[in-house]
Amino acid sequence: MGMRQKALQRRTHRYWHVAFIAAVLTSAFFLLQGLGRVLTPVVAALLLTYLLDPPVSWMASRLALPRWLGTLVLLLVTVALLVLVLVLIIPVIAHELEVFAARLEQLPQTLLPWIERTFGVQLPHSFKDLWAHLGGDVRHVSGDVLGSLGGVAGKVAKGTMGIFSAVGGLAAGIGTAALIPVFTLYFLPQFPNIVGGIRNLIPFRYREWVEQTVTDIDRTLASWMRGQLTVMACLATLYALGLKFIVDLEMAVVIGLLTGLLAFIPYVGFILGMLSAFLVLLLGEGGLDTTQLFKMLAVFGGVQLLDGMVLTPRIVGEKAGIGPVGVLAALLVGGKLFGFIGVLLAVPTAAALAVVVKGGIEAYKTSLLYRRGEDEYIRAHVDESKEA
Repeated sequence: MGMRQKALQRRTHRYWHVAFIAAVLTSAFFLLQGLGRVLTPVVAALLLTYLLDPPVSWMASRLALPRWLGTLVLLLVTVALLVLVLVLIIPVIAHELEVFAARLEQLPQTLLPWIERTFGVQLPHSFKDLWAHLGGDVRHVSGDVLGSLGGVAGKVAKGTMGIFSAVGGLAAGIGTAALIPVFTLYFLPQFPNIVGGIRNLIPFRYREWVEQTVTDIDRTLASWMRGQLTVMACLATLYALGLKFIVDLEMAVVIGLLTGLLAFIPYVGFILGMLSAFLVLLLGEGGLDTTQLFKMLAVFGGVQLLDGMVLTPRIVGEKAGIGPVGVLAALLVGGKLFGFIGVLLAVPTAAALAVVVKGGIEAYKTSLLYRRGEDEYIRAHVDESKEA
């Protein structure tokens, strides 16, 4: 076989490799789009298995426990911690919700006088007052309202169907969430076998590069996810304590936990938490208290400053290879393309792409295409510096 035929054969093999990879990626894309809802518990369970694998592997290597027994121990410890947290937090949350509901019932006696004093307007405090102000207009438009009852009935029917659809969606969501721990308990003991099976499918000529790339992705992604969970727990604690003991906010624990748990979405948790706290202050007895408002702004600003200067840089840093804007963009793109399963896979995929792109740039800078002419360029600039 001549040199030309060998070169043509190598190019043909390379084209087949590229076509095969493109076909795999295209099939995965349409599979995620078409079966996203079905695959959601499986993908969530795999991510949870990835997070829980280190303690199970540690028990298998250090304590010589079988993986199924390590999984059972981890399950019992997790359930015990969840029960402890629920026993401590649920009564506080229930009390805060009860107080807030009572505050809503007293809204006409608390918020309306504050609005009248602040803005100099007169608002109706009862249905009798409202009828006195709007009775004439109501009688004027009553004929039009009665004439459109047929259309309203149709809309009510559609609304009823929408309610049933929403209830069905809620039941499906609960069923999907219930499947996640079941799949996790199955995947966790078998995780090394799953990884080994995927490794055995990699061609030998690419295995070393793939293993090195996967190791870099694993190191990057694992450190980012565990660091992000730590930051979320710290932020939830700080917000809850600050709003409770400094601001004396009625919904302090609920808003603090909500703000901290949504901190993995850049800026979203902070904005939603501050708006929720402002709404609770606005609905407080006697209307908005400016002292509490400034305390609330100080708490959110202080915790946000602490997060930006200490917590995130020291615990998370740039371990994912993407900044907050990159994380937000990945979540938006993943959610748009694949729905909730896209949100689950957004950050891992972005972190993997960041590692691959970084490796590609390093390989490009060591290639002949990039380094060709380097010596001539350096000599020319050295000569220019000597002449200057």
